[in-house]
Amino acid sequence: MQRFDRKTAIPLLFTLLLLAAPLGVLADGGSCTENDQCGADEFCSRLFGECGNPGKCEARPTDCLEHGHPIVKPMCGCDGKTYDNVCLAALDGASIDHEGPCVTPAP
Repeated sequence: MQRFDRKTAIPLLFTLLLLAAPLGVLADGGSCTENDQCGADEFCSRLFGECGNPGKCEARPTDCLEHGHPIVKPMCGCDGKTYDNVCLAALDGASIDHEGPCVTPAP
């Protein structure tokens, strides 16, 4: 059985950590694919336009007003619903697919 001293163990551990991080082995808040994988006051937040990729559990906003007024900048959520702004989408637990309203396909 091979023994590792401090000189060899630390670089080995560092290398293993570097290899494990891109594979998703390290949980930095946890990756998710659905809201039910997050806490009660969180949602699975994905990067803008990355609806099919895993996200990260983030806190849902509690207030979507700016200077006491709602901001209206329509956004299409990953759930196919149009929201008045990014904050309201997050409040509903949706990430953003793209700017502008969602387009429903013609029948």
